[in-house]
Amino acid sequence: MQQKGGSTLPGPGGGRPGRPRSPWTLAYDVLRNIYWRFSAFPAAHVALLRWWSQARQGLLAFSHSSDNPRFRRDMAARRRDEAAVRTAVPASEPDEWPELDISVVTHNSSRWLDGFFASLTAQRYPLDRLYLRIVDNGSTDDTAGRIRDFLAEKREAFAGTWFVVQENTGFGAGHDRALRAGRCAYCLVANVDLEFLPDSLCAVVRAALADAGGGVGSWELRQYPYEHPKHYDPVTLETAWSSHACVLLRRSAYERCGGYDPALFMYAEDVELSYRLRSHGYALKYVPSAVVTHHVYEAPGAAKPAQYAGGAFGNLFVRLRYGNARDVLAGLALYAAFLIRPEPFPGVKRTLLRKLAALVPALPRLRHAKGPARARYPFRGLDYELSRGGAFVAARPPAFPPGEAPRVSVLIRTYAGRGFLLAQAVQSVFNQTWPAIELVVSEDGGDTQKELVETLARRAPAGTTVRHVPNPRQGRSATGNAALKAATAPYFLFLDDDDLLYADHIETLMLALSDHPECRAAYAPGLEVVTRVDPAGGRYVEACERRPKGLWRPWDYAALLEDNYIVISALASRSLYEERGGFDPEVEMLEDWNLWMRYGFGNAFAYVPKITMLYRTPFDPWAVAGRGRALHEAHPAAKARAMAAIRAGKDTWPGSRNPAQAT
Repeated sequence: MQQKGGSTLPGPGGGRPGRPRSPWTLAYDVLRNIYWRFSAFPAAHVALLRWWSQARQGLLAFSHSSDNPRFRRDMAARRRDEAAVRTAVPASEPDEWPELDISVVTHNSSRWLDGFFASLTAQRYPLDRLYLRIVDNGSTDDTAGRIRDFLAEKREAFAGTWFVVQENTGFGAGHDRALRAGRCAYCLVANVDLEFLPDSLCAVVRAALADAGGGVGSWELRQYPYEHPKHYDPVTLETAWSSHACVLLRRSAYERCGGYDPALFMYAEDVELSYRLRSHGYALKYVPSAVVTHHVYEAPGAAKPAQYAGGAFGNLFVRLRYGNARDVLAGLALYAAFLIRPEPFPGVKRTLLRKLAALVPALPRLRHAKGPARARYPFRGLDYELSRGGAFVAARPPAFPPGEAPRVSVLIRTYAGRGFLLAQAVQSVFNQTWPAIELVVSEDGGDTQKELVETLARRAPAGTTVRHVPNPRQGRSATGNAALKAATAPYFLFLDDDDLLYADHIETLMLALSDHPECRAAYAPGLEVVTRVDPAGGRYVEACERRPKGLWRPWDYAALLEDNYIVISALASRSLYEERGGFDPEVEMLEDWNLWMRYGFGNAFAYVPKITMLYRTPFDPWAVAGRGRALHEAHPAAKARAMAAIRAGKDTWPGSRNPAQAT
């Protein structure tokens, strides 16, 4: 059993090795031992913390909707829906690509045109299947003239072009005019301040073609360098709302819902249309494999006046249309706070008041725009969905020629009766954006999961191989070592069969190693999901989630010797395994901590401050207490065996550069 990081209970560690122990430290150790000796103490502690968390939500986080946990539970339940999972797997390339309408709205956008048009014409998608439709919203620079020049030169390359200049009616209204001028079954909405990668359109259209039933309304493309940090489901790739900086829409869904609302001039029009699509029963998909480079900020975190006012008004508008009574009251309070606080930009309060005055006459019709489907609409203050953090962790395309990316082994340990969890973990691996993966499923105590693994392997993406390794009953550490022995890739990571990876997990950690060649492993924090599991029924309920602060910690080997802050799914060079071995077969609890202590000696790990995976902890406070007590009791032996291994190997391990770390 590995330690699930970020526990709310007192850590099992002691003082740092080699430091004198103060009376306060000794007293703390005595109290900690008493705490863990009686299970009632940690169980009561967990129950109290959860009660306080819920009370705090009600007292302080009034701006968080009561729909938030219900939406998350509904989204998690859809992982059992085969159609929802199947539509996360892109279709094969068609013999003939479907025609697309591409909608672009410009306003004083001259500086972006060269990059946008060059990347569009460099698409692998055939240009003679694209209808380019551009609306210029009253530009006062040379945007319109440059567009005319481009169309005059390239018009024959496209299936069709259409260009109109009008007064500035806003982002959504401009796109609505362009989309209604088209007729294709799929429509791509794209900002002009972005650039496509060569396979962007092919990747997103393949995702759309996987939905033969027509239940998906939109497919959002991922953005470089800054991915939107909102949560999406790692298995189905469904999301609460889609950013429309670049999104593919199903025309029939768009027209059925009525299109963009012209009342939203700029900002939140994508959230509003997303919620309207879901109110008509459509699912929304995120497509991490389809990527564009979006030049959204001059510098990371740069403030934009239009975003400040537009975001505040848009949030109120969406709450008024889709929120419950509490959501509406919270929205009004948040808007009032914007009017009371000092102005960050001159004239922004006048803008907010003008927008509010224009909204009042439209209030009676707001609620009537919703569709008939019973959907949940999350709100989190001025945001809408749970954030994974790391909004300004930069990403970029891998610097490897096609087919030459280093392979990564993903090693999953499992056993009988875990198939319903294992299938979801495997699908989260199939959803990875990294193009070269070796998946090894190592089963403890037989081959009961062999048939399931072979069935899942049939839908593995190109570049991903799948193997099942049966083992006798031998325990978690030996089963993990069997996976390590079977793996052949130059990098590896472990994934528990009840954990899930976000689609960029491997890509993000491999990029960190590329940026930090002095490091031999990389890690990122995880999202803790408190889960009530029914193994007999093959079901679970995700009760709540949290972002443990203890996991957001840069590399510090001395701190690692006290407590494990690295999740099981850290990525490491196989050379570490070849030098220092795998799990200690005598350590069945905290085996991952023991491994990181040995691998970390004399080395550095790269840290990425962004959630890239989620892991589960039990819902039952008594189960948490029992687990915590077992980890506490296992702590001294796990650490002692790691220190003994370090002392025995420090003179021969070629990777060790700091022998003073051994104690």
